[in-house]
Amino acid sequence: METLQKINFLEAIDSYESLTKAAKHLFISQPYLSKVIKQMEDQLDTALIYNHHTGSQLTYAGKRYLYYLKEIYRLENKIKDEMYLIRNQQQGEIFLGINPGLASFFLAEFIPQFQSIHPKIFLKLIENNQNITEKMILLDQIDLAIGMSPLLYQDELSTITIYKEKIYLLVPKQSSLFSTQQAKKINTFHYSYNKLESEPLIITPLEYGLGSLIRSFYKKHHININPILTTSTVPTAINLSLAGMGSTYIPESLIETLPSDSSYNLYKLEDSSLFAEYILIYNKNKSLSLLTLKLLHTIQEKIAK
Repeated sequence: METLQKINFLEAIDSYESLTKAAKHLFISQPYLSKVIKQMEDQLDTALIYNHHTGSQLTYAGKRYLYYLKEIYRLENKIKDEMYLIRNQQQGEIFLGINPGLASFFLAEFIPQFQSIHPKIFLKLIENNQNITEKMILLDQIDLAIGMSPLLYQDELSTITIYKEKIYLLVPKQSSLFSTQQAKKINTFHYSYNKLESEPLIITPLEYGLGSLIRSFYKKHHININPILTTSTVPTAINLSLAGMGSTYIPESLIETLPSDSSYNLYKLEDSSLFAEYILIYNKNKSLSLLTLKLLHTIQEKIAK
């Protein structure tokens, strides 16, 4: 018997305190109502009503059973509603991977709007280095990721470009490349590229993203990298560089985060291949769900330049 039918039967008895009147209200026969109540009592091995000379009433067990039937009915409806939303891709969860350095300036650009439009879609952020994120995508542990080209597992992953921006060389005042006259402004790198070979460099991992881009740039110009420290995020590299530990490469969008003093130089290198390409990453062999596509389109709309 359906939960709602049980509720209706017990509520009628509770209201009319009479099997006969309850049956009349329900448009059923009194013997049938008695039979149904008996079946429920047998199933529970508990009396749900007691009869007296003036009528019938719910026992304490009957009242508690009615209460829980209503709770069950409420949950059944909630399940149906939620399953409908999930079935129609209006509710669910998305696992979004991102490098902690990128998270600091990307997430605020799109998450507020996405959550206001899709309040039933829950984002779970997984912050890791990009090499770990790429592996997690291949293991179906992440649905979509924001990263930087080139990829480590490019044969197994697909990408969509969000936007590109120039890369600049950040030189602290302790560097031999530093010039007081060129502080606080972007300058064209007027030295020979061979000069970079002796410049101590703070880098991100060379296998992927910005680090891989810098490695390709050095290789293209037949110069060796002089790494003194590797860090997983560009903001950390910037802070270490400003502390005088070495030079580093930074995307154009992070220039505005630099201090306004004269403790560094910024150089633009005349090479068309030296740019950061921010990308959306997903499994090449797996179709994106409608939920993930909604997130992807929001990111493109809010971040793409």
